[in-house]
Amino acid sequence: MAKNSAFIVEGFSFDDEDLLNEARKEAEGVRYMKARVDLQYPNRVLQIYRRMIEQEMFQTEVGYAYLRELQDYLYTMPQIPNDEILPIPVHTTVKVSDASGTTESLRTEIKKSRRAFRWSVVINCVAAAVIVVMFAIAMSSSSPTVLNYENKLQNKYAVWEQQLREREAAVSQKERLLYGEDD
Repeated sequence: MAKNSAFIVEGFSFDDEDLLNEARKEAEGVRYMKARVDLQYPNRVLQIYRRMIEQEMFQTEVGYAYLRELQDYLYTMPQIPNDEILPIPVHTTVKVSDASGTTESLRTEIKKSRRAFRWSVVINCVAAAVIVVMFAIAMSSSSPTVLNYENKLQNKYAVWEQQLREREAAVSQKERLLYGEDD
């Protein structure tokens, strides 16, 4: 089965567009490095090789292949001890299988998870803001609510009791005047 030539970089075939773009960038970097690195000076090549590994410049097979070329060259140089040549760290893309049996790269799953997480954070922030507004309305409202019902009811009965006492005092004063009772 022939692969689409648009997804091939330096002889490597990619099925993920992000990896394809990364491989294209790395291919440009490899061409640049091949033009600049002078193989006549193995110690300089070793320094460049180490720097590329320490900075993790390459993440695809295209870059790994170039690192492997440099590594093989350094192994053939007698003035470079083999223990000074660092191994190439490989960062692989793990494939996961979904319920339908098709495979998807882990990057795609992470992107979906991050997108879902962002939406959940936004929704939770909106819900928290709505709750704060509801409490503010409830606290500033004059009608009784669950939060202040008991206090409102006690205040209402206290006012009624005060009015009742005032009326009783007025009635008893009028009774005394009417029946002629003096204090």
